[in-house]
Amino acid sequence: MQPRPSQSQISSAVLQDADRHREAFLRADPFKHIVIEDFFEPSFAERLLAEFPSFDTKLALNEMGEVGGKAVNTKIREIGATYQELYDTIAGQPFLDLMSRLSGIPDLILDPKMYGGGTHDNRHGQELDVHVDFNYDEARKLHRRLNVIVYLNKGWKTEWGGAIEIHSNPRDPEHDRICAYDPLFNRRVMFETNEHSWHGFPKISLPEDQRHLTRKSISIFLYTKERPAEEIAPMHGTFYIQRPLPERFRAGRTLSGEDVTDLKELLERRDMWIRQFHKMELEKNREIAERDSCMRAPLTGYALQHAAPVGVFHDQWVASHAEIRIRPVAPVEGLLLRGWRPESAPAGRMRVAVGTHFTESDVSGGSFEIALDLPGPAREDFAVIIDTLAEGRAVDSAEGVRDLQFLITELRARHPLLHTLQKMRS
Repeated sequence: MQPRPSQSQISSAVLQDADRHREAFLRADPFKHIVIEDFFEPSFAERLLAEFPSFDTKLALNEMGEVGGKAVNTKIREIGATYQELYDTIAGQPFLDLMSRLSGIPDLILDPKMYGGGTHDNRHGQELDVHVDFNYDEARKLHRRLNVIVYLNKGWKTEWGGAIEIHSNPRDPEHDRICAYDPLFNRRVMFETNEHSWHGFPKISLPEDQRHLTRKSISIFLYTKERPAEEIAPMHGTFYIQRPLPERFRAGRTLSGEDVTDLKELLERRDMWIRQFHKMELEKNREIAERDSCMRAPLTGYALQHAAPVGVFHDQWVASHAEIRIRPVAPVEGLLLRGWRPESAPAGRMRVAVGTHFTESDVSGGSFEIALDLPGPAREDFAVIIDTLAEGRAVDSAEGVRDLQFLITELRARHPLLHTLQKMRS
């Protein structure tokens, strides 16, 4: 019987030593990680290297949308037969079970699209700033838990740079503990993904006669449906830390031309990220504005909200003054406003108006209903104006800036025929 693809390409030595590797992984410092040599069977690793795709500039766009020195191919099944075999291996349950055995993390899941993973090809001059990876796949509702990287570089020398570095705290360079591992052929580095799994690699600096080479690797990211409560953080993207000044910069040093060039580069990189964060803030605020423009009050009946409400927040709290524009689908003869105020809310008076017609009611804490009859069935767009007069807000918002008076639970449009039928039934 032929071995299943999901088992056959992993070195038998890895399978035999799985428990020992797991112990090393769990004890590692500064966070859980392990290095395993000769991870794939030798002939399979050779085929992976032989079929590794050439550098493609179309796959080398960085976070700024510019062509960089790193090409990432996530569609590994399209590379060739060997990479189809690789995908069958890493997507198979025996491989996932082995990763769980090595890491102690149960029920691992592969992202079938391999977002951010696949083949990574890095040229001379490329580096990867120390970072913590994004932590959550929102589309699939999965927590990112484990990074598995296999390198495919024969004869790589330490002085060429590009070693993956595991950091304890890059924000504190003086006390940062670093473990560095050269990207050697068929070497596999595996580490947990959490809020302190800082990693990256320094600049690749190849000799002139070796610059046809690139730093080749295969990245596999694994997820779970759940994760320990103490590890859960709000969803975020990848956090990068800019590199500190080189150690040669000391008090009393006279700057050389090379020093000035390096300083300019570091400042330019920081400015680039400041611009990027500026752009991200604008985009996020634009998303918030678009969301707010589509905000809906809890309107029921044969009527539609015609425009974004004024004074109604995304969580259905309502300010002292609110306006809700309504477009009738069937004639509207009246409105019923239902809401709730905390028991501690100061007593006040609420006015509900459509045009010159209005009704007023005293309100305090608890649930309330206010009905407004219109002088005749409304068939065209109209605005409902809700004003609350009270000595202070009903509740202090967490932000401390919102004027909150009540929580709207329903604004019901009443229609002549339906109103008659309801009376008959009662």
